[in-house]
Amino acid sequence: MVKESTKYCQVSDKSKLRRLLINQRLAMSSELVSFKSTNLAKFFLETISEDDSLFSIALYYPIKSEVETEEIHEGLLGLNKTLFYPKIIDNRIQFVEPKDCKDFSKGTLNVMEPRANNFIDYSEIDLFVVPSVAVGSSGVRLGYVGGFYDKALSFIDKKKICSIIYDFQFVHHFDGEKHDIQVSKVFTDKGPLHIN
Repeated sequence: MVKESTKYCQVSDKSKLRRLLINQRLAMSSELVSFKSTNLAKFFLETISEDDSLFSIALYYPIKSEVETEEIHEGLLGLNKTLFYPKIIDNRIQFVEPKDCKDFSKGTLNVMEPRANNFIDYSEIDLFVVPSVAVGSSGVRLGYVGGFYDKALSFIDKKKICSIIYDFQFVHHFDGEKHDIQVSKVFTDKGPLHIN
């Protein structure tokens, strides 16, 4: 249903598309969110476990019924990956290694952030897992209104950026705008998707 609704959304309809997809997420039951998140975590962790070049990974704390990341967090630690989470300082994203899974509190945008302040340089992160409202078939990401990730990762090679979303958030006819960052990989609850 949502795929049909979002099929013809163009750049001029970004706010409408954003609202539509966030509402679709919020309409899911907690059981469905958990089920889809578990499926996605399996696909994601299988792929990461096969890539020996990834040592440090930036993850994020979910909001508004986004894909749950707890299983991914635990699975990555089990693969001996070092994890970093975003923290907004002076209106800019910094990436911080939390001390443990309880080392979080509500930050600037009411999003859970690490309490620690041991920032790492972006160049030391091998993979950025970015929150997305939608991703187009070309890899263009529709984020939230703030543009924090677009600004922060504008100089990062898209090969180092991926997104984890529900299947209905993959929107074929979304082309985005020049400032929208692109991802090279997309993982959904139905499996990994190839970006053109």
